[in-house]
Amino acid sequence: MGAREDTQALNGLTVQTVGGLLGLRLPAQGMARCPFIDYEDSKPSFEVRGAGRRWICYSCGRRGGAIDLVMAVRGAPFIEAKRWLVEKTGIAADGRHPRTATRRILPTAALAARPAAEELAVETPPDHELYAALLARAPLEASGRDYLHGRCLADAIISRFSIGQMPGVGAVQELIRLFGFTRVQAAGLLIKMATPERPRPIFPQGALLFPYYEAESIAYLQARLISGPVEAKRWRNLNNRRRRIYNANILARADVRRVAICEGALDVLSAAQLGQEAVGLIGVSACLSDAQIVQLRGKQVDLLLDWDAAGEKRARAMLDEMRRFGIAPTRKNRPSVSAKDINEYLQEVSGQP
Repeated sequence: MGAREDTQALNGLTVQTVGGLLGLRLPAQGMARCPFIDYEDSKPSFEVRGAGRRWICYSCGRRGGAIDLVMAVRGAPFIEAKRWLVEKTGIAADGRHPRTATRRILPTAALAARPAAEELAVETPPDHELYAALLARAPLEASGRDYLHGRCLADAIISRFSIGQMPGVGAVQELIRLFGFTRVQAAGLLIKMATPERPRPIFPQGALLFPYYEAESIAYLQARLISGPVEAKRWRNLNNRRRRIYNANILARADVRRVAICEGALDVLSAAQLGQEAVGLIGVSACLSDAQIVQLRGKQVDLLLDWDAAGEKRARAMLDEMRRFGIAPTRKNRPSVSAKDINEYLQEVSGQP
């Protein structure tokens, strides 16, 4: 048996089984909190599906099978993750224990017969048309512009990134009339308990809307609350949709030779105002896909993650991740004593207290 059969045999293990080997408690099917190290998950966003052998985290965007889970949790490359699973389970490429050769572990024939579509169908594509329709009904109001000005962001930057402001429920009801309740719900624009009679939006009215463009189309939306209790959770994401990378469309641009990696949309805007193109992660534990990392080859990559303990730790991990792809990013030092992120630095150099 070759490497392909070996991989297939190991990926026949259930996510729950592999989780147990890793010291994690994961369900046989359904939702759980993200199990990755140092990941802050306020509600279940990790789903086990595909007959219990596939998983996806809607918060950080990672997904896969048994081997991918080991890679994500242990931070191991593909070959090392496979070797670890073989040592823990005794599964060889022919489904037998390498030492006894008599213990049948895995029905590989049954695995081969399982449809590939079941393995790969984890999420419907982003609804570009629907997201664009919402943004067209969400002009930026004075309150939103004032907030962004308070973060020292110029009108030119605000316009370039097409920032909007969430309209009232009437706009969402109009979208339901145009596109249907099922489609609006699948796009993640409604809360879990929403019904056709009570279509409750996932984003509160008045929240800033940040469109995530990929190949010039909106692939995701994120909202930032600018009013309400100070202790309230300020950032809101689409319901049950994979989180994406902000401003990822610049990765494919040949004219962009230098890219910064930041935490969040506001830092991306701040970097742009300071003269550097950037992409933003939703949360310090988020990661770029392999394809996105490959797009960074030949570019100068600067890590502008927050200058705090979590940001420093994630920067170190990202350095290792990218070096496996032949990319040598630079972790930029804190630009001032007091600024813990790029937006705070922008406010400092702009003279705002």
